[in-house]
Amino acid sequence: MVQNEVFRLCTCGSRRAYAQCCQPVHDDPSCAGKPEALMRARFTAFAQGKTEVLLATWAPETRPPRHALEDAQPRWLHLDIEASGGQPPEGWVRFQATGRQNGRFFTLQETSRFRFDDDARQWFYVDGDAQWRSLSAGRSAPCPCGSGVKAKRCCARD
Repeated sequence: MVQNEVFRLCTCGSRRAYAQCCQPVHDDPSCAGKPEALMRARFTAFAQGKTEVLLATWAPETRPPRHALEDAQPRWLHLDIEASGGQPPEGWVRFQATGRQNGRFFTLQETSRFRFDDDARQWFYVDGDAQWRSLSAGRSAPCPCGSGVKAKRCCARD
């Protein structure tokens, strides 16, 4: 049974329905009123493989080529926003994201920088200070995605 889109929880971890959380930003990036809202929507876009959203919300001067976003990417599992702030034209978000690639779990800790563009009337991701760390998660350990289920019954089942 497919869960109704209106009630499906958003991938960003907000505990809100996707239709009321990140989907409006995916449909129209100017709906992100703050850097944190854009960060959540970008995480969800990465997790869902929505390349168009990523390109539309990345500052042109730091935007990677399309193929770099479409090539093999990690499977993003969990997002924790630690802090955020700023006022136009500059904002920031500090977060930790958990992912899995090539059978291994990892975390990305980053303080991202955002810029508000008055002409476009939207926030753009500019860049960030990233730190990557491998996680050792045994199959019987709790899954790093935060589900509370053993990894072998959750994200490590592939």
